[in-house]
This record gives sequence, structure tokens and C-alpha cells, in this order.
Amino acid sequence: MRSFLRWIVFLIMVAVLSACGAPKGAKLQKSVVPPDKTLFQTGTEFLGRSMYTQARLAFQTLIRTYPGSDLEPEAYFAMGDSFMKEGGTDNLLLAEDQFRNFIIFFPTNPKAPDAQLKIISILMGQMRTPDRDMKETERAEAEILKFMAMFPNNDYVQIVKGYLDEVREVLAQHDLVIGNYYAHDNNPYGALGRYKDILERFPRFSLNDEVYFNLSREQLKLAEALKQMEAAAEAANYEKQAIENLGKIAEGFPFSKHFDESKALLAKLGKEVPPVNTELAEKYQALIKPGEPFSPLKPLRDLADAMGFLPAPDRYEKAKRAVEDAKAAAEAAAPGQPGAKPTDPRINLGTIEKGADAKAGANAKVSPPATDKKTDQKKDEKKADDKAIKKKAN
Repeated sequence: MRSFLRWIVFLIMVAVLSACGAPKGAKLQKSVVPPDKTLFQTGTEFLGRSMYTQARLAFQTLIRTYPGSDLEPEAYFAMGDSFMKEGGTDNLLLAEDQFRNFIIFFPTNPKAPDAQLKIISILMGQMRTPDRDMKETERAEAEILKFMAMFPNNDYVQIVKGYLDEVREVLAQHDLVIGNYYAHDNNPYGALGRYKDILERFPRFSLNDEVYFNLSREQLKLAEALKQMEAAAEAANYEKQAIENLGKIAEGFPFSKHFDESKALLAKLGKEVPPVNTELAEKYQALIKPGEPFSPLKPLRDLADAMGFLPAPDRYEKAKRAVEDAKAAAEAAAPGQPGAKPTDPRINLGTIEKGADAKAGANAKVSPPATDKKTDQKKDEKKADDKAIKKKAN
């Protein structure tokens, strides 16, 4: 009997201890951070402290050890960021490759457009001046066109279109430098080829007035040379093309430094000067890039930039801030947001009926507010009782 009671007491104690320990164990289990999350947090901390090698080691460990983790795409993207922030030619190539892999492995990820924009930013940061090699500039143009094809409805697309104008401006300036070199070297056919290529490929080039003028000048030179060679038909053809190009300057570029000279050449050739087309002039003038304000430090900045001492602007961060600012402005202007005028509360003063002029004005009728029927009934009963008491008193 005693043995049986001991067993009962033992089982009760086990049950009590188990009941007390279960919530604590469950709480401890919930508080444990998953190892993939720990690795990502560690890598992010290292990245924030510019410890790029340690950050990549943490991200790479996460990717290899937990390939199905929800944080795997974030680790891939962060590794690209680590290469990009560390800088240097080799690291930028690795960053570009990392972001390309991100798009290949995670094409539907919300950060895929960001990865493509990072590639654009890397290549635009490596663009050179118009008199140098255009390899990276041409690659930037290709990646921008790729972005516009892959993500046509993305928030960044309008900003990326602006980047396309920026890249093509450099490419057009490069061709203009080569065309002018051919013209100076008495190679009119080489110059004509470059000038025509600019007008076909880069219609938004800010210096197209200069291209038209230089083109017409070379055409007139060729026409004179062909006349001396008694090739009248071919000479007339080049002269006709030159007149058309001079007419385009007179019609659409009244702000150009070649405007007056173009009109003078047309008059000299006995041709009518076309009037200025205001719509065209406004369109072309809008393409002119605003000049930088004067600064005595500009020569020093230009020298430092040419020598690679100044970091290239991060187009990704620029685009990201622009999109965030636009969204914040839209939210601030939306109804119901702080700053919006509150609606006037309605006061129960009765129903306003419109007057004869269909406006709630001076001739409007105001019906009294609705009252409680029970309250009215009590008031009537009280009045009847008062009358009965008065009768009795009389």
C-alpha cells in the first residue's frame, strides 16, 4: 500500500514539474535566432563597418550552407554591394558579375530591377571622356536598353531614360570629335560619315546644330571641288544637301552660335532663308545641357576627376533617392494625409431644404430636428394631468 502511494506521489511531482517547465522551454525555443538569419545579420554588420572580406565570408557561408533560405537572394545582393563599395577595377568586375548572377538565379525577385540598375551604375561610373575609348560607355548604353526592355513599368524607368540621354550625349560627342578630326585632316568623306551617323543615331544630342553646320560646310567644300573636276551633277547634289542642312539651322536653332552664319551662307547661295519654327526651336533648346556655375575650384576638380581621384557618382543611389522623394511627395499630397484639410463635422440642427433658387441660401427652409416620440408623449400626458388638477381646484 505504501509503495503504491509513493508511486502516486512521484507521478504527481513529475506532472507538476513538467507543467511548470513546458512554457519556459517553449519560450527558450522561440527566442533562438535561426542560423541563416544570424549569418546575414553578421555579414550586414561587417558591411556597415567596411569590413568587406568578413562580410562576404558570412554571406557566402549562408548561401552554401542554407541554399533554400529566404535570405539567400538578400545575401547574393549584399555580396555584390560589398564588391561595389570596396571599389577598384577587379572588385567592380566581380560586383557586375554578382548582380548578373542575381538576375539569372532570382529573375522574379523584387530586387532584380535594382540589380540591373547597379550594373548600369557601375558601367556609367567607368565612362571616359569623349576623346577616349568608348567601350564602357557603349556597354552602359546596352545595359540601359536591357533595363527598359526587361522592366518597362518599373519606378526607375523614367530615370533610366535620362541616363540613356546622358550616355548617348558622350557617344555623340565622341563621334563629333572624330568627325572634326577627319574634317581638319582634309578627309571630307570620313567627316561626312561621322556627322550623318550622329544625326541618325543621336537625335537628342545637344550639339546637333554644330553637327548640321559642320556637315553643310564639308558638303559645300566637296561641291566646289567637284565643280573644278567638272562633275556638275554630283556637285549640285552636295550643294543641295548643304542648303537643306543650313535651312534646318535657320529654322530650328535660333539660339545657335551658327545661326547668323547659316543665314548668311543661304543668302550668298541665293536661297530663301526659312522662318524660325517656334515649336522646333523650343524642342531643341530643351536638349541643351545647363552649364555649371562658375567656381575657382573647377579646374582643380576637373584635374582630380581626370586623374581618378574623385569617386564617380552612384547613379543607383541617385535614382533610389529620386523615387523615394517622389513617393513621399505623392503620399503627402494624398487626401487624408497630414496637411490635408479635415472635413467639417455635421451638426444635427435639422434638415436644410433648398429654396427656389436650388441653393441653401436665405430663402431656404429649415425643418426642426426630429424628436423622441416617447418624450413628446410624456409631455402631453403631463399637460393633461395639470389641466385635470386645475379643474379640481376650481
